[in-house]
Amino acid sequence: GRLVFAVTVFGALAVSATGTYLLARYRAAVLAEAAYREQILVGARAHVIGHELEALVQEVGRLSRLAEVDLADGTLEPEKAVLRIARRDSAVFSIGIAILDGAGTVLWAEPRGARPVADGTVLVRLARGAGRPSLHAQPGEIAVAAPIAGQGAIVALVPGNAARSLFGPELAGAVAQGGEVAIVLPGARGQGDVVIASLSGPAPEPPPLELQADAQTWTEDAHGGRWLATSARVPTTPLVLRLVQRSSSVEGELSAPFRRLVLVVLAAVLLAVLAGAAVGVVLRRLEETELELSRARDLAAMGRTAAAIAHEVKNGVNGLSVAIDVLAGGKGDEGVRRGLHAQARAEVSRLRDVADDLTMFAAPPRLAIEDVDLGELCRRAAASVADAAADARIAVEVRVPERPVTVRADPAKLVGALANLARNGIEAMGPGGFGEALGEPAPARDRRLELAAHREDGRAVVEIADRGPGLAPEVRERLFEPFVTTKRTGTGLGLAIARRVVEAHGGEIEAGPRAGGGTVFRVTLPRPA
Repeated sequence: GRLVFAVTVFGALAVSATGTYLLARYRAAVLAEAAYREQILVGARAHVIGHELEALVQEVGRLSRLAEVDLADGTLEPEKAVLRIARRDSAVFSIGIAILDGAGTVLWAEPRGARPVADGTVLVRLARGAGRPSLHAQPGEIAVAAPIAGQGAIVALVPGNAARSLFGPELAGAVAQGGEVAIVLPGARGQGDVVIASLSGPAPEPPPLELQADAQTWTEDAHGGRWLATSARVPTTPLVLRLVQRSSSVEGELSAPFRRLVLVVLAAVLLAVLAGAAVGVVLRRLEETELELSRARDLAAMGRTAAAIAHEVKNGVNGLSVAIDVLAGGKGDEGVRRGLHAQARAEVSRLRDVADDLTMFAAPPRLAIEDVDLGELCRRAAASVADAAADARIAVEVRVPERPVTVRADPAKLVGALANLARNGIEAMGPGGFGEALGEPAPARDRRLELAAHREDGRAVVEIADRGPGLAPEVRERLFEPFVTTKRTGTGLGLAIARRVVEAHGGEIEAGPRAGGGTVFRVTLPRPA
């Protein structure tokens, strides 16, 4: 009897310990997936707001030119008609439009009572000082001001009090049980963030915090309550979208399956006391948990893919829309129309390249293997990026030995991978690559891209070196992951595709710092026996 009792107690304790471990593991894993989902949600909405603000900046600039707003002609009727149409066409959030004279006085606004929160003289000075559409953010308003003929400006106003339409139903629903979603302007070191627009849920208030862009953290308030803070940078702007939620909001939908899992463990303990049959129940539940986590990861990957595709397609559609509007209006001389036609064709080509990247990434590469000279492939890769290098005023050098470096490879796919690496180096040294704003003169630097092939310890090696600003450690760690990019455009698939192609050939690819500044991509391939 004592032996049976001891075995029963041991079984109950073992099942209890196993169940506790599984409960803790399940809860931690599902919470991590839920937090990751919130990160994708905030990032996707930040991209939407960024795209719309970028489109608004372009549209205000276009209208300031096409509407021919002139305060000296004594009438604003033509301008009013065009601006009313522009306001009505805003896709994501409601805006107001106003015409200001040189003293910052509102001459006309749609809707009639629309007035900028900022001082009108500040907006006029900002627009005329920059000479182009400029974005100005302050508590309660995001304004885009563009100079017009005379001394005034056109100003598009995104009111902060329309927060529900600005943040969308998803983020508005995320704070329904408590928390805050806000667009903030990060403060300088030692200064707090400036809240431009916010939407709060019921009390209690979330704790004050300064969260870096593209970050996520759990924090506690003064009363011990837990909060999940998620932030994402709004592209093309200095703004940051921040969501702070109560832990109960994040965990709410997890409570029911968690309670079910607790009951399963309790039943397992009872069955262990009676017959020790609870092990099968726990193992079955663990398998179900792994399947749920797998499905959650698949959904997260789909969200990242959708955000990347939407980013590229919206950029292309915006450019095509502007070109079509101008061509349809018959404005500009023949040279301008030819330039817009060329721009439209370039956008179509870029969208086709995005589709090709996604197609290539979706399926494993199929190789047509043959003996090829690695030096010749380097020359072909350099030739394929020659136009881009010439546009960026970058010299391309190819150094290969006289004796062929023979490898077994698919020449077309390997050239594509090397060209992707070379193009990445060109973009690192091109406009904006050294931190300067687009449109500003590039700093005086030695801009040279080097492709070199050689033999090393029985293997073939290609090194592609640029003289750009180099890679930050946190970027280098995730450099070859899909949809990871530091550029203003692009899907972030180029380097991921290059790695897949190199690994399909049995090779390796890595990136490291170049002596003297820049980055070196090193591709190592096996040589035929």
